[in-house]
Amino acid sequence: MSVLSKMYESWSWIRKEILSQVSGKVAFVLLIVLIAISVYAAILMPPDYTKYWDVGSKWVDNPYNAPPEWASYLGYTCIPQTSYDLRTVKPGISEVTGRVVFTYNITYDLSARDYPQGLRIRANIVVPQGVRNARMRVDVIKPDGVRLPAIIDVYVDLANTSLIDLNLDKPEGIVTAVMSAYRDLVRFLSVEDIYIFPMKYIFGNLSYSETLKKVETTPLPGKYVFVIDFSFRAFNIQPQDILRSIEKSKEFSLLIKGTCYGLMGTDYKGRDLAEGLFYGFPIALAIGLLVALAATAIGVVAGLVSGYYGGFIDELIQRTVDVMGSIPLLPILILVAQSIAKTYMGEDKPIVMLTAIFAVLIIFSWGGLAIIIRSMTLSIKSELYVEAAKAVGASNLRIISKHILPQLVPYIAASLVYSTPNAILTEAGLSVLGIRHGFPTWGNILAEARQNGTISQWWWILPPGFLIAIVSLTFVLLGLALEKVVEPKLRR
Repeated sequence: MSVLSKMYESWSWIRKEILSQVSGKVAFVLLIVLIAISVYAAILMPPDYTKYWDVGSKWVDNPYNAPPEWASYLGYTCIPQTSYDLRTVKPGISEVTGRVVFTYNITYDLSARDYPQGLRIRANIVVPQGVRNARMRVDVIKPDGVRLPAIIDVYVDLANTSLIDLNLDKPEGIVTAVMSAYRDLVRFLSVEDIYIFPMKYIFGNLSYSETLKKVETTPLPGKYVFVIDFSFRAFNIQPQDILRSIEKSKEFSLLIKGTCYGLMGTDYKGRDLAEGLFYGFPIALAIGLLVALAATAIGVVAGLVSGYYGGFIDELIQRTVDVMGSIPLLPILILVAQSIAKTYMGEDKPIVMLTAIFAVLIIFSWGGLAIIIRSMTLSIKSELYVEAAKAVGASNLRIISKHILPQLVPYIAASLVYSTPNAILTEAGLSVLGIRHGFPTWGNILAEARQNGTISQWWWILPPGFLIAIVSLTFVLLGLALEKVVEPKLRR
């Protein structure tokens, strides 16, 4: 029987033992799910995702520090994200003082007693030749009938270009608009407060508090009408031609940011945490499995060579293990990672840092296994069948591969399983300590939550911690199932 056949039989027996136990079945199902999600995420992950994740401009349309949408079932007041594609809206067309005016009336229904987080108007339009000047003005008619005039009022000079490129996320005219709409409260209004918290004044009811001697705002639910006047000074061109260019434009939209977002909420940059958690699956498993496989392989080879050959080789390997065991791992990891972070500035910096962390973890992780494999090899080496194999002229490699290694497979498998979560937890710990490589790992998300979040933002803290725990639990359950394989006394 070949070596591979014997090892396959050993593996088949191990698999049968694992699946005969509840913990083994649960671990097997969890492992299949983790691998399936990881493969799917790895296929979908953009090649430049590390840059994409860290660039704040990619997430500007998302609300900041927003809980998930299902948080409404937990008592949170959730305003959904609402976007209007103005290219599909038929505007009113008129001419006022020589300008062609397209008027868009957008009705927004605010049902929750809270304020939206913000609003944004984006336009990327190429207008026909003959259009010399463009103006966009936005008024808001509130449910109580109050009209806030010109909260946004911008001009675009088209003398040397035909491109209108607008990205308006601040109602610059809000102070003047509020002062104009609430003349009776002007002397009590705070210009600074209006400018800093414009959404309170756009979507709120204003009243004077005799007790506090200042204007208070309370959320005002109801239907809001955004009146968007998009006007042009045109020469020898029909309004319908301009309208067609708007309808065929790259983008023309109104976005009202909600207070809840997606399946897992957002962080302080507005990043979709569900996306970060999803793409963290393959990275987490890669960190755990690669380090565990490499360290286990080195430990097995070193232990076999040390135990079987003895002499100078045994002494060298054992003293190396002693030296490695006396060096603290965490300071070395911090030193290496920080050195690379400070000195290496290439575009592949995240990969270099992660590779360095891998290397340090592997170098310091094989010693314990090597000692145990050595002791087991010494025990097996003294068996009569090994002596008989030597007597008939079997080579050292054949004896190791046919008579010793197959007996070590159960313990090697258990060691591999138990060591996998260690690398994942170590990487997460490094991230929390501030050693970040750039990949959106669960540890990195936790570290940013610790640095920039608060304890109340549970959606930012609990999910990555829960996923780390699930991965660790999977391999712990697998290890428990392997205990009966490794230790015959535990079998019934």
